[in-house]
Amino acid sequence: MSRLIRSLLLILLFIPLTVSAFTPVATIQVDEEWQGASPEDVKAVLDSTLLAVSPYIGSRKLGAVIVKNDEEGPISLYTKGDQGEYIVKLNVTGRYWAQMTYQFSHELCHLLSNYDLAPANITHQQWFEESLCEAFSLFALERMAELWETHAPYASWQKYAPEFQKYADNMKQEKHRSFAPRLSEWYHQQRSLLESNPYAKDRQLNEKMASHLLAIFEKEPRYWASINYINLGENSEAMNLEKYMADWYQYTPPDMKKPVAQIEEMLGISNIATRQ
Repeated sequence: MSRLIRSLLLILLFIPLTVSAFTPVATIQVDEEWQGASPEDVKAVLDSTLLAVSPYIGSRKLGAVIVKNDEEGPISLYTKGDQGEYIVKLNVTGRYWAQMTYQFSHELCHLLSNYDLAPANITHQQWFEESLCEAFSLFALERMAELWETHAPYASWQKYAPEFQKYADNMKQEKHRSFAPRLSEWYHQQRSLLESNPYAKDRQLNEKMASHLLAIFEKEPRYWASINYINLGENSEAMNLEKYMADWYQYTPPDMKKPVAQIEEMLGISNIATRQ
């Protein structure tokens, strides 16, 4: 990605909230062929997901997002639509709204994290983005549970609200998601594997890391807006985690840097001392 395009993206990220408060995070276009659910209902769920997380992700606007039903999913394609739309594929058959929210919010996190500026694990740090998006999807499920208690898309759907929390709770209780006693030691033990394969051990490493990340963002959810500033470094090439995190810290506005520094400290990253 050219320096000019990166600069333009940074300008857009800093647009004040008051300028764009009345436009949605994204305009969802649902593929007409959806197995087991009407496209209208699918769009209602996805729009509701955007509404649930929008207070926490800043003023970023993604434009049009085409969402397709495909066994290849869940995935965000690097190839864009004819008009520059993002393309997201979800692997959900039927009216499983919690599963749909879980998959879509994960992909939404990738879009916000500028996934297309660091494609195909070029940095060797995609594992971190995957972990972050797993945490974000659990956060989104809990916000949907709250939202649907009073503002489900249809009154008849309000009774479904607890299912979002149940879906999140069931995953949180999985043994492999338990907290590592010393995360820095765990990371250094797994570092080579994570860098070579961002989905190692069937994503179980991502999901353990996600538990630690979610604990940070649950304390101050407004810091989720910091994900807009990942992958903005000038060098889209292989790098160590220290450089990856340093870039994130550098491009993040001062009032959003706190979680970045907390994550670095938690992982035993050496960048902290150089800023003091």
